Amino acid sequence: MTSLELYPTSPKHTLAQFIGRSIRDVPTPAAVVNVAAVRRNCERMLQTCLELGLGWRAHVKTHKTVEITEFQVGHDVTKPVNLIVSTLAEAEFLLPRLEKYRSQGRKVNVLYGLPISQDALPRLAAVARALGEGSVSVLVDDPAQIPIVSQFRRQSGVMPHAHIKVDMGGKRAGVEVQSLRFLQLADAALEAHSQAQIRLSGLYSHAGHSYGGDSRAAAIKTMRAEIGAMLEGADRLTSRAADKAAADLPPLVVSAGASPTALAVQNLISTAEEGRDSSVPGQLEAEVEALAGLFATARRKGRLVEIHAGVYPVLDLQQLAAHSISGSRLSWADMALTVLAQVHSNYPGRGANGTPEALIGAGGIALAREACKAYEGMAMLTPWGRKDVGPPTCDVEHFHGWIVGRFSQEHGILTWRSGSASESGPVQPDQELPGVGEKVRLWPNHACITSSHFGWYFVVDEDEAGKEDEIVDVWVRCRGW
Repeated sequence: MTSLELYPTSPKHTLAQFIGRSIRDVPTPAAVVNVAAVRRNCERMLQTCLELGLGWRAHVKTHKTVEITEFQVGHDVTKPVNLIVSTLAEAEFLLPRLEKYRSQGRKVNVLYGLPISQDALPRLAAVARALGEGSVSVLVDDPAQIPIVSQFRRQSGVMPHAHIKVDMGGKRAGVEVQSLRFLQLADAALEAHSQAQIRLSGLYSHAGHSYGGDSRAAAIKTMRAEIGAMLEGADRLTSRAADKAAADLPPLVVSAGASPTALAVQNLISTAEEGRDSSVPGQLEAEVEALAGLFATARRKGRLVEIHAGVYPVLDLQQLAAHSISGSRLSWADMALTVLAQVHSNYPGRGANGTPEALIGAGGIALAREACKAYEGMAMLTPWGRKDVGPPTCDVEHFHGWIVGRFSQEHGILTWRSGSASESGPVQPDQELPGVGEKVRLWPNHACITSSHFGWYFVVDEDEAGKEDEIVDVWVRCRGW
């Protein structure tokens, strides 16, 4: 039984009634995606990997849709379709599209993003049976998982590819490459590889702590740490294989990324472009050169460098606050996901320093209780539909305007933010508070968690002048685990 039976998706044929209408006419709260921004963000990532000769693997956990997956993998039938899923439901939901890619001659590989468990085996094996040899990869970070994954071929008829999950200090999953545990895991995996139970393909890391970065140089430095650690692990793995006279290993893949570090790779292109016109900070230039040198080292050693990321197609305030690439490639306009909400009440003088507040019908359930290090709220009010309010021109830390400053389950409270604590901005609002009955759009802190609360996205295309609010499609998300 698949999750599609237990968690049926929203009926797209019913939702199609909204196509051609304005987002002002839809029930709230609602998730809205600007396909123009998705298109730009995905094209930049694909082009970066192409220009730098890097492998690419798209994580689908943020959006969980067929349509954004198609943007992530592009339309070049000569390129592989390499994905990461955080749930088995995502793989099952995408399976018909993946089968179509296979029929077009594209290589397809789905990596299950949690270290493998016994319960996952039957459903993952069913995906492999449908897609064929080389179609499924798993993560291992405990020697006890090797007997589990060794059952995979018997259940599916397909040999699973296995990556050792590397802990980069986040202590969420993985093993440290310098540890004894890494060697214990390597020995178990090499034995299974020698017996043709698995194909030991490489190493995989996720630098989640990169969300705490505050500059392009910091993001590149974290990516260097990821690649460097996995190259060290790959060296230990090949040395161990030689000592044990294990079966030959394939060229090992080192797969690195979280959206801040994956986006940071674009600096290798954009910094060169900027250098022709302006002065690039010395630290940034040094980090760019060091990362480029590390990529060259990996190639010289016969390693295959692969980048992966998930939230980058839609972006969010957390990504804006990480400052991992230049504003020309990551700006307010590139955040594709907004939450549409309606104003229920106004409260004159109730806020700090006698400022007004407003109640909106979008709280923790619609927006998620996710913090952003750049400010104290849960979401920021966009300029959409508001008279005399233009797009922000500042960094996210210096935003002044209406934010969701307090919230409960279904209630969000709009409060005034004058700017960062170090600024002397206006204490009283210089923007009108939206009135009762008005609809507003909000930039969320973390798109992955926020979007998980919705069954579908209303899609607009802001490249269509004069029709920016028209719904051009409805994209249904998968549900369940």
